[in-house]
Amino acid sequence: MKTLFTTLFIFLFTSASNAAMSPRFYETEILGNWICKDFYPGYAAFEMIRYKKDGTWNSFGELIVDFPIEENKVKVVYSALGTGVWEIEDQNLVSMIDSIKVTNRNHPWLDQYFNMQEQFTLNERNSEQIMVLADDYINLQPSSGKPYECFKVEI
Repeated sequence: MKTLFTTLFIFLFTSASNAAMSPRFYETEILGNWICKDFYPGYAAFEMIRYKKDGTWNSFGELIVDFPIEENKVKVVYSALGTGVWEIEDQNLVSMIDSIKVTNRNHPWLDQYFNMQEQFTLNERNSEQIMVLADDYINLQPSSGKPYECFKVEI
């Protein structure tokens, strides 16, 4: 009887683990509204992103960048609005930007030297590994750079 119980327990645990790792699990759990944040020295990004059932997303957010101007650093605040498409491939969130609008909020004169909008590439596949996905938390690892996290919110 103990062997039967152990076998049944292992079977149920393995089945539950495999189901949790399926692309369908990720597709369902990622739906909704997320607040994401990303920090580097001299850079901070905050984004509200909504993943929809039809495979599209939309977002708005803020980028804060320290630009070295002569001996000083100028803190530039950008707002960003974007739309795109997403899908799950294995344990990766693959997305593309269809459109993006980036606006320099506090130092527009810098745009003649550096255009932040040009830093975003349209219609290019971007894959991020899903490191952790829970009911209200996701941790993503881009193909280059450090991981960042998002928290699910109800609106």
